[in-house]
Amino acid sequence: MTRSALRSATVAAVTALVLLPSSPAFAASHPDAGADPGGGLSVWQTLLIFAGIPAGIFALIVVLVSAPSAARGPRYRPGLGWWAAPVWFNGPEDADSAVRSATATTGGGGASARW
Repeated sequence: MTRSALRSATVAAVTALVLLPSSPAFAASHPDAGADPGGGLSVWQTLLIFAGIPAGIFALIVVLVSAPSAARGPRYRPGLGWWAAPVWFNGPEDADSAVRSATATTGGGGASARW
């Protein structure tokens, strides 16, 4: 078989595979005896079904995704000043009096790690 004949056979086979599934749609030129297609949809009903419902689902997903971060409030961003109130974890009950009564260490301890 030559290349052109093989190419023609391939194109014919692919075209037949694409067009054969649609052939039942052309089989009957009139509806079956028991078929009742019902009334058509108006333009507004069509827009609601094919555009409104997907847009509503998209908006619902956007709200569900962004709601937790909006409820948490602002976050600290590096490079900006710290805006939150100071917190002393596991400190004394009255932090102000503990700070006032604290004495400075001399010669050791602290952040220098010289004990």
